[in-house]
Amino acid sequence: MTETVIVALISAGSSALVGITALILNYRGFASIDARFASVEARITNLENRIDHRLDAMQADLKEFYRLLSEHDKRISRLEDKQ
Repeated sequence: MTETVIVALISAGSSALVGITALILNYRGFASIDARFASVEARITNLENRIDHRLDAMQADLKEFYRLLSEHDKRISRLEDKQ
């Protein structure tokens, strides 16, 4: 083999090696990003669940408040009617 052919093979081989290495490293980066997105998604889902529970509790409290308010209003009306 001539010296030119050897240089051409080494150049092509090193270029291919650089390309393959870049693909492998990028794949690892994408896997890392995917894991981060999954983590963020889990945290957001957890936060949504906590907010939903708090809103349910607030709604139940408001229902109880309006029930008591209505009851008190009726009692006050009866007291006013007696006078």
